[in-house]
Amino acid sequence: MLALNIISKSLTSPATKSAVNLQILRWRRKPRWVPVAKSKQFRIPSRPVIIEDEQIELKRLFNNYRTQMKSIKRHIVERFVASRAITTDPKDIQRIFDEDFARCNKINDEWNADIKSQRIKYFENALEENVNVAKASLQKRKELDQIKLEEAERIVAEQKELSKTFITADNIDEAIEHALANPVDYNFAVDLDGNKFYHKKT
Repeated sequence: MLALNIISKSLTSPATKSAVNLQILRWRRKPRWVPVAKSKQFRIPSRPVIIEDEQIELKRLFNNYRTQMKSIKRHIVERFVASRAITTDPKDIQRIFDEDFARCNKINDEWNADIKSQRIKYFENALEENVNVAKASLQKRKELDQIKLEEAERIVAEQKELSKTFITADNIDEAIEHALANPVDYNFAVDLDGNKFYHKKT
């Protein structure tokens, strides 16, 4: 109830309206700091009544379980002590150390060989993938260069065609006479249908 009151107050506060992150906390059970309810303060729970036959059977099962767990623990301890038997002979100590080192070295060599094969396979796949990506990029670059070359050739051809209408020193007189004979009026209006309405000529 206390948590819900805090949540309701925080939701109605003006600072919450502009908050970015809002986390609501709910307790599955009563919090530890909340005291016992008054209706349950002096209640004494009744002990469960177990039938005598059932109690004897539960005790038997528990004894069997405890005996089995003790035997398993003792067996594990004896095996561990036997495998880790300590000797005082320096030769035996050195032999045990050499055998353990050889065993660990063999396991280490197996791990290294496995990791080496995985590393070689990984780098081969990575190299093949990089080569494929480079080939695809080169092919795409060639296609783009070809498109740019075709576009440049088209622009050059258009400019060559337009160069035939350029005014040069040879045809400047003809261009002047053509411009004077055919005046062009750019002062017009256009409606929604595209019709042009020229101003009144003077």
